[in-house]
Amino acid sequence: MFTIRNIFFLNTLIILLSIHVTASYSKGKIYGESKTLSKEYIKYENCRLRKTEINMKDGVKDGYKCIFKRQGKGKDVTVFQPSPVCQKSFKCKREIQ
Repeated sequence: MFTIRNIFFLNTLIILLSIHVTASYSKGKIYGESKTLSKEYIKYENCRLRKTEINMKDGVKDGYKCIFKRQGKGKDVTVFQPSPVCQKSFKCKREIQ
C-alpha cells in the first residue's frame, strides 16, 4: 500500500508546509519613518439638520441656508445652497476644543 517512495514524499511535503506556515507568522518591521504614526487623524461627528432658512442678500433672495446641529458641543454648521431641499444629516469635522 505505502511504499518507501510515497512515505518519503509525504514526509517532505509535511516538512515544507510546516516551514511555510511558521514563516507567515513572523513579525513585520517598518524601516524608516512610519507615515501613519506621525499623521494626525481628522475626527468626525454627526451633524443633523436643525432648520432651513431663506438667505437674504441686499434684500433679494440668494438661495437657502441649511443649519445643522453638531452631535457634540460646538457651533452650528451652516451650508449655503440654491435649493430648499437639505439632507437630513452628514459627517462633519469635529471642532477643536
